[in-house]
Amino acid sequence: MNGKTFFLNRVVARSHDWQCRFPALSYSWTAPEPLSGGRQIVAASADESSVRCAFFSNHGSILDFTATWAELEHAKAWRHFVGRWNFWVVDSKRTRDIILSKHDGQLQAVILGCGKVDRRDDEQFVTFLDRAETQARSLVGIAVE
Repeated sequence: MNGKTFFLNRVVARSHDWQCRFPALSYSWTAPEPLSGGRQIVAASADESSVRCAFFSNHGSILDFTATWAELEHAKAWRHFVGRWNFWVVDSKRTRDIILSKHDGQLQAVILGCGKVDRRDDEQFVTFLDRAETQARSLVGIAVE
């Protein structure tokens, strides 16, 4: 299956609640000193079998995507593009290493060091995104409440 089609069939567009909750992640690519160096942000947690990503697009949408690595084998061109052209925020060094092992070694990323996040647990994943948002806000000058 084509990578873009696979992505669009699997992605969950998150509500306005997420968009209001994570403004710095959504728009940090526009700031003079952004977390992402001007790239869109993908926040991810992965294990040996699967990956979960929240894509913070440059038009304000937040897309939540989960797939197994086996499924992503059929979307190599798309996966290569996503790996190279986005800035990755990951929960742990382990996640970064897993993602790197599935790509060609090209990944611009920051590790939050918040410990391993269970990608299947929505509460843990959102807590991880909250930590990433706090870091992004400090870099783009949005007050943290």
